[in-house]
Amino acid sequence: MAFFELPSDDELTPEVRQMLEEYCRLLGHDQVPVGWRAFARLPKIIQARFTGFHNFFHQCRFPWDVKNLAWMLIAHMKGCQVCFSYSRSRLDKLGWDQAMLDSVCAKPESLPLKGRDRAFVQYALRLATDPGQAKLKDFREMEAAGLSKDEILETIAFAACANMHMTFTLSQVGWLAEE
Repeated sequence: MAFFELPSDDELTPEVRQMLEEYCRLLGHDQVPVGWRAFARLPKIIQARFTGFHNFFHQCRFPWDVKNLAWMLIAHMKGCQVCFSYSRSRLDKLGWDQAMLDSVCAKPESLPLKGRDRAFVQYALRLATDPGQAKLKDFREMEAAGLSKDEILETIAFAACANMHMTFTLSQVGWLAEE
């Protein structure tokens, strides 16, 4: 039995329902993912997740496939199978070769991107998995790779957003597991 029961539609506030519907619309889902519904009793969690997703993933200025590559690599490094599988399925729909994606997961430095896109993915991965190691030289390297200061801030926000989502997802997977 799950530690927390999933809330019914009747338990959701109108604001939560609206954010969940908008999240589904943005990603083309027909129903709310379990990982989002699991936290729907606390509107502040849904608001934080939706705001982070909307501002730092959906509206992030980097291309959709580049954002999904970064998300996939972060999920792979953090062990979030749900996020990893989901990002892989989005990349598959965009025509990315699965063998190449396997290669990138095994060796992230083999990323088939250039310039700003490559810098975004590399530094988002580094910041999401080991933010305490970020040094001034890393930010100077990002700038030298063509990222503006605003894009560097956005990369940091993207990494933080990924961490937040994966923490919620991994926690939810744990409590929904059968005992």
